[in-house]
Amino acid sequence: MDKTVSDNEKTWDIVADQFFEASALPVWGPFDVGRDLNLIPDIKNRTFLEVGCGSGRSIKYLLKQGAEKVYGLDLSQRQLDEATRYNKTSVDQGKVVLIKGPMEEKIDIEPVDVVCSIYAIGWTPDPKATFKSIYSYLKPGGLFIWSWDHSFFSDVRYEDGRCVVVRSYHDEKTVTLRNWKNSGADAYITYRKTSTWFQLLREAGFEVVGYHEPAAGSSDKIYDDPVRYYSIQKAEKVPSSFIFVCRKN
Repeated sequence: MDKTVSDNEKTWDIVADQFFEASALPVWGPFDVGRDLNLIPDIKNRTFLEVGCGSGRSIKYLLKQGAEKVYGLDLSQRQLDEATRYNKTSVDQGKVVLIKGPMEEKIDIEPVDVVCSIYAIGWTPDPKATFKSIYSYLKPGGLFIWSWDHSFFSDVRYEDGRCVVVRSYHDEKTVTLRNWKNSGADAYITYRKTSTWFQLLREAGFEVVGYHEPAAGSSDKIYDDPVRYYSIQKAEKVPSSFIFVCRKN
């Protein structure tokens, strides 16, 4: 396993409980983004894999909408323990299969109709391997739908009523997040331009059939703080998320 991935695994196990109630379907990120887009119109009787399934909230949603079977993949054992607890009956029935491992390494599952991921793909240090694996999981014509921080959102900070650029959009190097989430541990992430994501998806064989930059929908109190990374003041000026809809041909 890549050292970046193994270090992130340890950190995610420490901070896991801070994300048990993170954004989950039918929402695709902070500020309630994507709720009204209906990106998965046909859920009933279809099979799914969620990459970075976290605490299993999206899995529960898919099952309630009639999904036939849902696989969940996550790096953090603590997240998977919570996903197991949250979906216990469906796990016992075999309708949910939870798998621990890095998204870059191929897992052994039957082909699925849809792979989805909410705010997980951007953590990969090796997107070529990740997209290659995801492509292999899909049936012909299957969809890969995923969201992540908008490539420009991380480059700006809200100050005195305006957004100020604090890092170069063109800088795609790996960044160390020191004492991430006050965990006492570091996390590692690589910021990538939107054009880079498009190119990587095409190289993996995907056809990009949809790309969305939804406006912020929620102004919940937790976001009403201009000094926060995710602040409504910032999100009203710069898209917080992008969502890709890709097809395997």
